Amino acid sequence: MDRPLIHALAEFESIVRILFHGLLASLLLLADGYALIIISRQLGVYLLLAILGSTGFIGVVAVLTSYRNTLDRMWRVVTAGRYPRGEFRRMASLLVAAALLLIPGFASDIVGIVLLTRVGGWMLGSIIERRNRHRFEELYEHLRLRR
Repeated sequence: MDRPLIHALAEFESIVRILFHGLLASLLLLADGYALIIISRQLGVYLLLAILGSTGFIGVVAVLTSYRNTLDRMWRVVTAGRYPRGEFRRMASLLVAAALLLIPGFASDIVGIVLLTRVGGWMLGSIIERRNRHRFEELYEHLRLRR
């Protein structure tokens, strides 16, 4: 049985895990900031801002295109009566990739682009799907009833 998230606040190990994940995220942001400072000295601030805006826009368009294709494939699999494990994994990794591509910076863009690839997306998607399997199974049952 899955316990509510609020229960994690009373366990030291859960708090340590949450803080270390936050630390890893902050290291990514620091790497992004450092890279932005170095690159802005070479290219200039305005060109750097234009590049960052462009990569974010192109990344989101790529994510939306992939998401739409995955969503169409998911509906075909659900209609055939099969559990769309691969599609759920892909959709989860695409949402994380979109969030990373929206954060200005090169390190987050690189990680987001890696998640757009099949291998990177499969790795993260399988972790997310395994940890939330019961939620995805509930979603599958809901989708089957909707079709």
